[in-house]
Amino acid sequence: MYAIYGPYVLLAAIVVASIIAVNRDLVSTIQFRIMIIGAGVLALIWTVILGVFWPEHG
Repeated sequence: MYAIYGPYVLLAAIVVASIIAVNRDLVSTIQFRIMIIGAGVLALIWTVILGVFWPEHG
């Protein structure tokens, strides 16, 4: 039941991480960019999986 909220929780974590990164000037690092892109891809894939297996939530 709570799996439907996964992408939104991940998005909130990305926003918090981005705010911290901007404050500490970490945005220019490759590691941070890879982490943010990976989290976005994971959220997108999870949303697609939920849409396929649980269409009533989509």
